[in-house]
Amino acid sequence: MKITLLAFFLATALSSVCSAKDLNLMTIEELKTELITRASKYTGQGDPDYKIQNELEPYVNRMIELNPQAPVKDRLPLLYGVWKQVWGPYDYQNDSRRVDPSIGVNEIYQVIDPDGFYYNVSPNYKKGNLKKEKINYLKGQYDPSTTNPNGLNVKFRKFPGMSKRPVDRPIYDYVKEAEEGTLPNQITIVPTFIVRAFFGGGTLVEVYTDETIRILYASNKDEFKKNYLYVMVRP
Repeated sequence: MKITLLAFFLATALSSVCSAKDLNLMTIEELKTELITRASKYTGQGDPDYKIQNELEPYVNRMIELNPQAPVKDRLPLLYGVWKQVWGPYDYQNDSRRVDPSIGVNEIYQVIDPDGFYYNVSPNYKKGNLKKEKINYLKGQYDPSTTNPNGLNVKFRKFPGMSKRPVDRPIYDYVKEAEEGTLPNQITIVPTFIVRAFFGGGTLVEVYTDETIRILYASNKDEFKKNYLYVMVRP
């Protein structure tokens, strides 16, 4: 029994060393591929015990080591445009890190505009009923943080939507109309005065950006005691 246990612990230790060595030998592109592959396995899954985030973070940290990032104000052009969430939070109502059944987890987008605003775009299903679909467009304004070189401070401004899914273009392609107030089948998801009074905002900490992948942490708390990892790619 002692020999069996010793062999088990030696094998476990050796496996850990080999895994760490493999991680350190990987190139940026290999790390990105592995990170996206792993994150994709968890699309739509909550993470109440941080198990998924803890699995992904070593790849993120190694990428930052190999490719240190400039302050986010100097990376803004890389951020502009459409990003799709591969994995991240799926409940924006509380800090449970579980899954809100009303969110269309396979179509969560963020569209960042050079004029200092962005839209969170996603389908919404009332009580998880796929027959009761609306399309959400939550607008946030962003400014580079004065205290965190990777931070973008966010305030939410309005929350329109569409009562029906468009058929001619992807849902993320209607941000211009959302901004102008000309969405097809436009509805108000939440009145603007409520959004501005009660939604508040938060901080996006952009830890890694290149042409094809965006990795950030987000929190609605300044102290970032509970940070939420997002892995995003171009659609």
